[in-house]
Amino acid sequence: MSFHFSSEGRPLCAILSTTSAQEAAEILQDYLSRITGTFFDIYTGEGRIPSHLSIIRFIQTDAYSHTGFAYAITEDGLCFSGASSETFVYAVYDFLERIIGCRYYTSTAEYIPQNTNLSADFEPYSFIPLIDYREIYYKDFEDRVFARKHKAAQSKVHEGWGFWCHSFQFLLPSKDYFEEHPEYFALLNGKRHPAGEPCLSNPEVRRIMLENLRKFIDEKPECRYWSISQNDDNNYCQCEACKAIDDYDESPMGSVLNFVNYIADEVPDKVISTLSYWYTRKPPKHTRPHSNVHIMTCNIEAGRGLPIEADPACKESKEELEFWANISDHVSLWDYNIQFRNLVSPFPNLRTLAPNMQFFAKNKVKLLFSQCNREIGGEFSELRGYLLAKLAWDPYCNVEAHMEDFCKGYYKEASPYILEYIKCLHDAQDKFSKRLDIFGGPQDAKKTFLTQKLVQHYDKLFAMAKEAVSYDKELLLRTETAYLPVLYAAIVLQYGSRNKRLERINQFARIARATGLKMVEEWKITVDQFVTDALAEL
Repeated sequence: MSFHFSSEGRPLCAILSTTSAQEAAEILQDYLSRITGTFFDIYTGEGRIPSHLSIIRFIQTDAYSHTGFAYAITEDGLCFSGASSETFVYAVYDFLERIIGCRYYTSTAEYIPQNTNLSADFEPYSFIPLIDYREIYYKDFEDRVFARKHKAAQSKVHEGWGFWCHSFQFLLPSKDYFEEHPEYFALLNGKRHPAGEPCLSNPEVRRIMLENLRKFIDEKPECRYWSISQNDDNNYCQCEACKAIDDYDESPMGSVLNFVNYIADEVPDKVISTLSYWYTRKPPKHTRPHSNVHIMTCNIEAGRGLPIEADPACKESKEELEFWANISDHVSLWDYNIQFRNLVSPFPNLRTLAPNMQFFAKNKVKLLFSQCNREIGGEFSELRGYLLAKLAWDPYCNVEAHMEDFCKGYYKEASPYILEYIKCLHDAQDKFSKRLDIFGGPQDAKKTFLTQKLVQHYDKLFAMAKEAVSYDKELLLRTETAYLPVLYAAIVLQYGSRNKRLERINQFARIARATGLKMVEEWKITVDQFVTDALAEL
């Protein structure tokens, strides 16, 4: 069954909106107008729509959970179904991409097809994501519009969260309570600690923290997720009552999870998240999370050269996630996907993204925070962010097809050479299967995927890539941006003659500044400092 949108620039349909679908209707109107060159009216009452026009409808239903949606061609027209304004927006962007052919490469680059005779013919489609909350921590995803195009939460603001993490300090601030009630805080080495965690076995502490939480919830009633979690320290209470709970559970997680369960029971309409972090990394022996409690664990120790599930060196991270999955239906995960000490260096982990995401989904991860680069840019930030978003939505999608599609659309004629570079880089990593560490650097790969011979090969591939798009400044800059990691690694490893190294440094500086790159190491080393130090070593 086909649905016809326009003919020779004339609209053949109209959009019937509801209050909850208004934003999605306007997005659809905008894109259809840009695609066809015509204008599509939005109506709020069916009786006002001219009889010769087909109708695009929005139907509110919880049939696809609170995160999924459906769209189909029916006898009544084209129908979008979802539970909320957000899922309607996701459905429209998904439809425009899957069926119409739009592409959302970055926050400033997308593809919109042009067709004055637009029609669509497709089977009914519905999807409920396995992972409910998906946040990709790249700069592009701080743009709410771009994040929603990829059906992801806006990054950095942690959209939908009242507290993100380390919330004990907000629920029981020591500056307000310690002076009069030191017994509310952790007993450490025989003394109450003003910077310690709350004494979670104290009934008054429980009452006060719940009361304060309710005040925060009243200020942000729309927020679904609330992290009730330890502060960023190791100062947990060791009083007799807290210690008894922890001894019973053979982990300090015992007293924390008992308290979190109490909070969750008092606010059953909210999702309560807590950290499995630092002193709470060891799971409790007996206590189990209640139905609306999510455990947020992290896999910072895991290598990225092999899938976590298959890598013997990742045994601890694997087993920790599996344990929580065995005792809870709701696990949250703080995942890591870049090389933080060398943000621009080649980091061939693209082949592990899909098997890792499938492992997470299989182990009941419902909330995913994918930490990438808090800075501008980074190695393949555009491509990696794009793939992570696709996989977070559907861990079993064809990631190779998405990567090829992205490269062909974003790099155009340079794409064959960039795809070959990606293949060579990853083949070399796979050949040696050496640990790929998020805190590593080029020196670690000097005998694997960053040998001098391979770097020379990468240089040749990018020379051909740049030549292929030399006719267009924007495409050339995109291609040069993809080349920055090769330049960076070669500079760090001091490959080539003095003149060759100087040429690389100058080239790196020019491209980095043209792209707005600021940092080559998270928090610490700026581009200017890196260039200055590299020149000093010539």
